[in-house]
Amino acid sequence: MSSLRRWFGPATPAGREVKALADQLLREAGYEPGPGEPIGPDWSYVDSPAKAKALVEEGVLVELLLLPEEFGGPHVPENIVYVPPFVEELKSRTDMNIIRPLIIDGVVTQYTAIPEHVGPCMVPIAIRVEATEPGQFAFNLAIWGAALRRG
Repeated sequence: MSSLRRWFGPATPAGREVKALADQLLREAGYEPGPGEPIGPDWSYVDSPAKAKALVEEGVLVELLLLPEEFGGPHVPENIVYVPPFVEELKSRTDMNIIRPLIIDGVVTQYTAIPEHVGPCMVPIAIRVEATEPGQFAFNLAIWGAALRRG
């Protein structure tokens, strides 16, 4: 087990901080289900780029760069996903406050952010962020649907 995993695992202070931040952002966005209720909104109807862009225009969704500009990410379709605003905030905080210092310190040199989609939906249910080589930091950002039910 790498030292980074010990620092950022779910049972560590940093891991609990990331989870607490995610919980806070979900509550602020109004996503606090009651007992037995579905978890989160259903974005399955956003099944085309046109629908996603219309929701961006309304402020319901935002365009998120998987590889952030701060890390050299281009603004091209292959690097863009559509997400609720709280996801952009949480991913940015994680990238800038956790991963960026690891990059500066040379602990990690590789970065990937892989969206998980269900069917034709343009809004991923989750984004897996990994920073590796030589160390390792991984973060699953659950957005909606089945991803929110995972432990």
